[in-house]
Amino acid sequence: MAETLATYTVPEHHVLMFTSNVQAALARVGGVLDPHVTHGAYTGDKVQAVNFLGPIAFTRREVRNADTVFVEPAHTQRWLRGFEYDAAILVDRLDTLKMIYDPTSPYVERIREGAAREYDVIIMNEFYAAAMTGTRGDSTTAFPSADEVLHGTTGLTVAKLRATRKLMKQRHVDLRAERPRMAIDAEGADDLLGEALVQSRDTNAVQPLVNGEPGAYMGFDFIPIEDIIPTRTDSGTIVMAPTWVPSGMHRGTWQDLRTIIGPRADKNNITQIHCTFTGGGTRLEEGKIIKCEYKI
Repeated sequence: MAETLATYTVPEHHVLMFTSNVQAALARVGGVLDPHVTHGAYTGDKVQAVNFLGPIAFTRREVRNADTVFVEPAHTQRWLRGFEYDAAILVDRLDTLKMIYDPTSPYVERIREGAAREYDVIIMNEFYAAAMTGTRGDSTTAFPSADEVLHGTTGLTVAKLRATRKLMKQRHVDLRAERPRMAIDAEGADDLLGEALVQSRDTNAVQPLVNGEPGAYMGFDFIPIEDIIPTRTDSGTIVMAPTWVPSGMHRGTWQDLRTIIGPRADKNNITQIHCTFTGGGTRLEEGKIIKCEYKI
């Protein structure tokens, strides 16, 4: 008797292989923003503290054998909340199910793309969100208006890059230790490609008009990404491009992506591929993220 989709059961080791293939693909080619932030793994409660020790200042000793002067550094907590993310697909082809473990399966690539995209959305949503703070995570810290470079009714210009870099330095970000990243869309990239200073071989080792991308300039690494950069309306569309150093943003994982494959009784026993992971993100330190606006 011929085997049918309704009676076929995907072997457990094939399910595990499918999950491993997706995880390996994510590790190899993750999100666009995800490689440029810090990461952590968490267990237990859905809220975990990220603790920071504030700067420690030295004092000059004026008198021999003087009493010890103690320094009390500030302790700052940032809290992380994990949320569950799901994707469910119905599969009605027996040959697809029998080859689900194949690393070249299009389902592996599509699920990798979806998970990687969601990683980027998690990060993007937290750049300007109110961060959970306080000893219990019951307080919030809004994104400071002082960390903004306003659009000034113009596109993305070299002058704005200079203003952004200057603001980071004024906020005591060590740009010798970390290169800043800036997420821009196609409009922002086109603005930079039109800037004479960016085009010039005298000021830019990269030839952007040859490569078609601004690449790196003035110490910034430009991260091209579409659709998910926050925008607002102000006599036109204003893109609020995040500029950050990796130590300023964090994505946490409670549960790596896992898969369950089985029949759906409510769908005439069609087999379902259900993928899920649990994660969240937060802005870690003020000043390490600058909002650079440009008009499109």
